[in-house]
Amino acid sequence: MRIFAIHDASGNVSEIVTSPDDLPAPIVTRQGLAMTEIEAPVGVPDSDFEDQDKLAELLGSYRVDVTRPRSPLIPRE
Repeated sequence: MRIFAIHDASGNVSEIVTSPDDLPAPIVTRQGLAMTEIEAPVGVPDSDFEDQDKLAELLGSYRVDVTRPRSPLIPRE
């Protein structure tokens, strides 16, 4: 499974999208947002990205490290 974060220029995540490994990446159509393929934080199982409650918690706790092409989610400061 591939995991993509839709985020603003500061890395604040507004949405997480998952995709099977064999499909192309989704396309972002909202102005002012970018999409980055991310790595799950250490200790967070892929299944958390399919659970709406756990996903909401992740969105509030992490942001995208926008300095890297395939970015980890990092804790918000």
